[in-house]
Amino acid sequence: MRTAALPPVVAAVVALAVSGIRRLAPILLESSVSLPSTEALSTYLLSARFTSFLLVYGLLFGVAFLAGLRDADASAASTALATGASATAAFLLGSAAVLWYLGPERGPVATAVFALGASLGVGIQFAVVAYAGVALGESRGDGPISTRP
Repeated sequence: MRTAALPPVVAAVVALAVSGIRRLAPILLESSVSLPSTEALSTYLLSARFTSFLLVYGLLFGVAFLAGLRDADASAASTALATGASATAAFLLGSAAVLWYLGPERGPVATAVFALGASLGVGIQFAVVAYAGVALGESRGDGPISTRP
């Protein structure tokens, strides 16, 4: 059993995108760009959240599913662990960049704890998605599931 290589890479890219998407409202409010109407801003924020959903449950799950389907030696557990670790590190890096841009509203310790907690949550979420995708791909790759009496 080995770790599939593509899901952790995709998870890192998706986690970087999600770290910016989750803080899009403060980024827009703190930046010097002119803000659109509240209705348009709400539409932009909801569209960004939907894009985040598609990236996680569409792209990441699909890549993990294909990894399990195409590679019989791919381990769901080790792929999930690697995916969670890469997503945690990438989200932490993206969060640090966004928080550096915005400037900490809280103290540095509270900001670090908040960013670390959010990063761990994203890492666990991505690990579960990758595990489900690889495990489903492995079960579909074996052919029809036999029923046992």
